[in-house]
Amino acid sequence: MEELKLRINTLLKATENWLNGDNHYLMDAIDRTVREGYFSFEDTQYAIRAIKEGITKSRIEEWCERAEINDGTDASGQNVLCLHAGNLPLVGFQDAFATLLSGARYTGKISKKDPYLLPTFLNEVKKTELWTDMDVQWTHRLDDFEGMRHDAILFAGSESSVPSVKKAIEEYNLAKQDGRYLIRTAHFSIAYLDQKDDQTMQDLAEAILRYGGKGCRSAAIVVSPYGLDEMKSDLVDFARSFWQENPQHLEPSPKLRQQYAYNEAVGRTQCWFDYFLVQEDGLELDQDFVCYWVQGDEQTVADLAEMYGQQLQSIYVTQSDNKIPDWQERTELLANAQQPPIHWQPDSVDTLAWLKD
Repeated sequence: MEELKLRINTLLKATENWLNGDNHYLMDAIDRTVREGYFSFEDTQYAIRAIKEGITKSRIEEWCERAEINDGTDASGQNVLCLHAGNLPLVGFQDAFATLLSGARYTGKISKKDPYLLPTFLNEVKKTELWTDMDVQWTHRLDDFEGMRHDAILFAGSESSVPSVKKAIEEYNLAKQDGRYLIRTAHFSIAYLDQKDDQTMQDLAEAILRYGGKGCRSAAIVVSPYGLDEMKSDLVDFARSFWQENPQHLEPSPKLRQQYAYNEAVGRTQCWFDYFLVQEDGLELDQDFVCYWVQGDEQTVADLAEMYGQQLQSIYVTQSDNKIPDWQERTELLANAQQPPIHWQPDSVDTLAWLKD
């Protein structure tokens, strides 16, 4: 276990150095990210704070134990290519951390939508003793790695983008003949709201509105025994409170106002926030900045989960004893919606365990 202990301690040290308030490289990356319009300062700080609070030695050791990672069963010797998404600040951090923790050689294609933040962490890794035993490299252009063949490839994106990604990997000869792919395509989550106390409503506002609702862990559907008309007043209050501290970074297209006007015309209950829309029923999931409210119970949640299948990331509940029939493995607490643990399982796959296998 000595090599694994060294990796854990070194990655913890690299993370600590990276998040240190005196790290001017990270401060500059945050400044450029905000100044050049990639993400808001509030969302960027939130993402960094979530990592800082989530990375502890005990949690990393627990993750390794659960994934059955040790010196004899890890990914040492493998070359792993991470094609990082850029829809949220630092959304690719877990893939990078898991790859390094597994013992594999890390190659990263950094998204042009989030170009500055993750490289500052990777630079801290390069400064550590781990760098002497492991190759860590990254670029913003996939063709920079042409001819470098990898044992495993991690990719997160829409189902429609998978063929073009695989075509590019083949074109640049980036995968070995027996190379494995871990492709994540889930893009939204469901919240089950059976309580309406202040803390629960605050958690719901965060789950819906953080990052403009654009993350796969964002709640795009709310199922509740309460109708939207009954909850409108509270929802408006907590949404306004959230936006006072976390202004929405992007403005929606005119199509969103057209949707609002259509809802008005057909008499559909809705909450209109100028930059975001919550509407009852009319499930389409065809545009950003919309959350759908469905009156129902736990079985309604299970039926929707079955309907959307691989598009669904997580199901959020207000209490740990809430049971969603046949979907317990996707169930998480609403309070953790936008702040998952480092060892969370995207699309129900443990990344660290997958790399080992």
